[in-house]
Amino acid sequence: MTNRVWLALTGLALLGVGGSALAAGWGAFGRRCAHRPIWTAGMSRWMPAHGWFWPVVAVTAGAVGAMGAGWLISLGRGRRLRRLAIGDTRSGATRMAARVAVRTVLADVTAYDGVRDVRARLTGRATGPRVLLRVTCAADADLAGLGGRIRGEALTRLRAALARDDITGVVIFRVVRDRQEAGAA
Repeated sequence: MTNRVWLALTGLALLGVGGSALAAGWGAFGRRCAHRPIWTAGMSRWMPAHGWFWPVVAVTAGAVGAMGAGWLISLGRGRRLRRLAIGDTRSGATRMAARVAVRTVLADVTAYDGVRDVRARLTGRATGPRVLLRVTCAADADLAGLGGRIRGEALTRLRAALARDDITGVVIFRVVRDRQEAGAA
């Protein structure tokens, strides 16, 4: 949540500065402000006299841009949970390794008809965990039926085992034909 707040505040600040600059250029603050040069005469003489100025500006702008891009990339990635609380998280519940928690889902889904391979991991936050399942199926598998079984049986069993009703799930199906499997082996 804090990342969204900082991102919103940064966006509002940049919007305000950019909007003010546009308004000044269009004369909203008077003709004198609209026609005033950005650099003063002293600054215009100082910058060419110091050859290091523009490279420092370019490196600083590049660093700020790289940090912003990194920030956005990190927001897009789902955090992998390492530990998960069992039961009520407000009362100091027992914690267990996330990989142990998803073993039940892996065992259940692997046993379903048409499933060739399953990969699972817990992502999100400890207060709102999410199971991400990547299920590889045969081409003739009933995807709607598999999705219903995963939601109705495997994820329900996981929620009951961990005493956590807040666990959500995302299922991504990958359908393979027999030739694709033979070529991969």
